[in-house]
Amino acid sequence: MQWTRTDTVRRWIVVCGLIAGPLLLVLSVSINLTAPTDSLRADFDSMTAHPGLVVLEALLETIGFMVVLAAMAGATVALRGRGSALGTWGAVLAMLGIVGFSFSNANGFTLAELAQLPDHDAGFATADALMTSSTAGTVGTVGMLLEIAGQLGILLVIAGLIRARLVPVWLLLPVVAGIAINFVVGTMLGTLIADLLLLATGTWIAICLGRCSRGAWLGMHSASPVPHSTVTA
Repeated sequence: MQWTRTDTVRRWIVVCGLIAGPLLLVLSVSINLTAPTDSLRADFDSMTAHPGLVVLEALLETIGFMVVLAAMAGATVALRGRGSALGTWGAVLAMLGIVGFSFSNANGFTLAELAQLPDHDAGFATADALMTSSTAGTVGTVGMLLEIAGQLGILLVIAGLIRARLVPVWLLLPVVAGIAINFVVGTMLGTLIADLLLLATGTWIAICLGRCSRGAWLGMHSASPVPHSTVTA
C-alpha cells in the first residue's frame, strides 16, 4: 500500500512532534536549572534578576507541552482497531492537558511582569496577593487536575500503541518513572530527569511510527505487519 502525500505529511508531523516537544521541555529546564522552587519569594527574586531567562523558560515549556501532547493525540490515528479505545480516551485527556499546562505557565508570565516593577516590594506584594487569592487557588487546582489528565493521556496513548503492537511494552516504564521522580523530588533536576525520560520515550515511539507501513499507520495492522524489532509479542 503506497503512501499518499496527505498521510505522509500527517505522519511526519506526529513523528517530529514526538521528538521536538520533549526536546523543548528539556531545553526549558536546562537554561534555568538552578532556579529556586522552595518559595514564592525565591522565585520572584529569580525573576527579577533574570527576567528574559524566566520568560524564555516558560515559553519553551508551554510550547513543548502543547507539541508533545498534540503529537500524542495525533499518534492515535494508527489506533483504529486494537488499542483504539485507549487511544481515544488518551487523546481527549491530552487535549485537556494542553489547557492545564497553559493555565500553569500563564501564571509564570504574569509573575515575571510583576517582578519588573520599579517598586520590587510592591510587585511582590501584588504577586503574593494574586497567588494566594481564592480565585488563584481555584484556577490552580483546576490547572493541576488538567495537567494530571494530560499525563494520564500520554500513558493511555502509549498503552494503546502497545495494545496495537506498534511499540514495545516497556515504553510505559520511563514515563511512569519520570512522573514519579518529578513528583517525589520536586526540584528542577527532577523535572529535567522526567523530561529526558519523556524525550527518550517520544523518540522511540517516533522511530516505530516512522518505520511502520501505511497499513499499520491507518490501523490496518494485518495488512502490513510492523518489523518484529519494534513490536512486542
